[in-house]
Amino acid sequence: MTEAFATSQKERFRKLLLLAAESPFEGERAAALAAAERLATRFGMTLDEAAGAAAEPEPKARGRRAADADGADDWSGPRARRSAPEWMRQAATGYAYEASAAASRARQRHREQVEAAQRREEEERRQAQALHRKSGVRSERRMPARDFARTLIQQTGFSLREIGEITGLTQHELVGLKLKLRG
Repeated sequence: MTEAFATSQKERFRKLLLLAAESPFEGERAAALAAAERLATRFGMTLDEAAGAAAEPEPKARGRRAADADGADDWSGPRARRSAPEWMRQAATGYAYEASAAASRARQRHREQVEAAQRREEEERRQAQALHRKSGVRSERRMPARDFARTLIQQTGFSLREIGEITGLTQHELVGLKLKLRG
């Protein structure tokens, strides 16, 4: 860990994890998890380490009220010093669990969504291949049968019967085409 989280960064990290865990929108969850990972990476931590660091209690700053002699209404009195660490420890433990669990749920949900998308894409690819094989059509761009027959007559030594089998034209159409090409 290179640096510690500031208070505002801890709060931002906590909110990002909660959003990633509880948002009803897939894109919002993914964006929140990515932002939390970037924030953790900026401080040289993994997501779990950052969740633990964000849960660590911060020392309470002594304000103007702490300078008062009685200290009855703030956390700086003698009784408060004994009870504050226990209270903070309980809150931090609960928060660390909540943040870590939220991050874990978000990662699991993301993995499940990616796997489901991959299964759908694979199934679509298989169906497209099966349809392609079934139809026997190799290309959308096909030469018209008469033009193809003309090219075969001019450039090959195939018989009219073979050209008819290839193009699907009748013998009568092919003879007429060959006679037109002579002239």
